[in-house]
Amino acid sequence: MRNNLERLWVFAILFINGWTFALPVTEETMPIWLTPVQLIHGIFIHELLLMAYLGFLVVKLDGYLPIRRHGASEIAFLIFGLALLGVLSNAINFQLLQLMGACRLFLLAIYFLLSIHWAKKYGPTFVLRTLLFGIASSGAINIYYAFKISPMELGGLPFLLGQNGPGGPLGISVVLSAWLMLVRKTLFDTTIALATGAIGVFGSSISYSKLSMLMAGFGLIAWVFVLCLTIVGRRSRRLTAMILAILLAIAFANQDLITRYLQGVDTFINYKFVSMDDRSIETRSQYFIITAEILLRHPLLGVGYGGFYDAATATEGYKSNRSTEEDAEAGQRGESNPHSSFLYYASANGLPGLLLTMLLFIMVLRAYWRTLSRNGMSGRVLWVCLAVSYFIFGMTLPTLFNTAILYVPAAVGISLRNHTRSGTSMIRAAIIPIPS
Repeated sequence: MRNNLERLWVFAILFINGWTFALPVTEETMPIWLTPVQLIHGIFIHELLLMAYLGFLVVKLDGYLPIRRHGASEIAFLIFGLALLGVLSNAINFQLLQLMGACRLFLLAIYFLLSIHWAKKYGPTFVLRTLLFGIASSGAINIYYAFKISPMELGGLPFLLGQNGPGGPLGISVVLSAWLMLVRKTLFDTTIALATGAIGVFGSSISYSKLSMLMAGFGLIAWVFVLCLTIVGRRSRRLTAMILAILLAIAFANQDLITRYLQGVDTFINYKFVSMDDRSIETRSQYFIITAEILLRHPLLGVGYGGFYDAATATEGYKSNRSTEEDAEAGQRGESNPHSSFLYYASANGLPGLLLTMLLFIMVLRAYWRTLSRNGMSGRVLWVCLAVSYFIFGMTLPTLFNTAILYVPAAVGISLRNHTRSGTSMIRAAIIPIPS
């Protein structure tokens, strides 16, 4: 009974975390359960559940966490280092409200280590499946409300509510769902993988976001190779054939609807990638120049998480006609950013922040490679799709390193690699152990 409750607790943390990624972002009034509620400044429901779980585990294990060391401690150390840099930078720049955001990275490092523990205890597919289940669920809700309250913008399709915000996680979820399909253990794994892939592709196709559509495109490439491997494998050949037959029957019965959808998606793609005079690439590239100027003026600890607006508007690069106008209200709230995770931490934490994020990104991709390269051609192609998708995410969104979208899947990868190893290592939690 106690183990079942603990498993349910872990499920709630992972599912609610995934749920926050693709919720609708709109000025329309939404039910409270469709908004990512902050219980305390910077602390969301799943993070409060995580802190409570950590306290429970500390009592249960006398201050120790059963974590395998292989590939985990280095990544956790880099996350802790980035958190420490954030604390120092925001303290020196007198941004006390931003300290909570910096401290969240300490919690994310622990979350990463705990995810390895959960993958070992409940299975790697449990962790990945539950996170994707949350993303797919909120993505389906977003799509539902997009058709319900949004006008039909292009090709008879509405825009996803939030575009880049939920579009990024939905795009990356297509690649991750292909990975779940590759390592699946149960029919439930297969179901969640297929549902997440379908919802991710559909949501990305109406996101009106280049980055989301590109990531979903790489996800489809990964799916092709994974499905080819699945069809070849005797173990699941019959099940795969049955699922494909069902999907083909559904497609045949709704061919008019599917045709209209594909025509609408084609309109989206042509408008966004071909015919539209879009300045987004030009304005985003200008952020590199703006951030470089900020680094020259604040090379050691940057301008803090909330200082980008004031620092950016004071640069020569911002005065160029290639630059986009920053939102003054967002700047006052400390929410302005260079629309890139790497540039965000470079401007916020200086050169050490840029170095740590680059090392962290490389270490995570290395962990993925060590796991996926064991799966032959399908695994290698999946790694390329995953690496490119995460790079696109990191270059266009500021949330790669301060959310679990990178760390929880990385923990799954490390757990899969060490699945055949025997024994565990005890890593002391970042707290004082409770005396026995």
